[in-house]
Amino acid sequence: MDVLVVYGTVEGHTQKVAKFVATHLEEQGHSITLHDSNKKMEGLWVPSYDAVILASSVHQQRHKGSLANFILSQRKSLAEMPSLFISVSLSIAFEGGHNEAQSYVDHLFSHCNFEADTTLLVGGALQFDKYDYYMNQIVEHIVLAEHELVSEDREFTNWEQLARDLDEFVKLENTKSV
Repeated sequence: MDVLVVYGTVEGHTQKVAKFVATHLEEQGHSITLHDSNKKMEGLWVPSYDAVILASSVHQQRHKGSLANFILSQRKSLAEMPSLFISVSLSIAFEGGHNEAQSYVDHLFSHCNFEADTTLLVGGALQFDKYDYYMNQIVEHIVLAEHELVSEDREFTNWEQLARDLDEFVKLENTKSV
């Protein structure tokens, strides 16, 4: 299967997720094209792919604008192909955060008038070494206000679960094409 993976990242963790996705699928024999939604995509012909995987980080309750713009500009083509959307947030990493994390996806899909066939809510990362003073204060006093205090870098991504979910998506799409 020829898969397009487009991601939007702020501090780089979603890029790490997208690279994991690409590597995992390549190891299974799939052809992967990986694109950062912040970069120009000249010559990219979305309908030439068998499936698309979109991944975006959530910051301040919104997905990356460049990925939303990609979805808006390619909405028709994306609607005609199998799609997986990976939402990377801290909300899903904490107990009781599922509804909040899902609300970010719902907002993006409503805004873009698009809905992926499959959606994954994936835990993000705290990367204090990449934050300025202002962002550190937001994380400490707003994001973590009702959760355990975390003061060092930490990844919340469950890589094994992500691999299983990717396998399920590919298996489902291969079944549909037979």
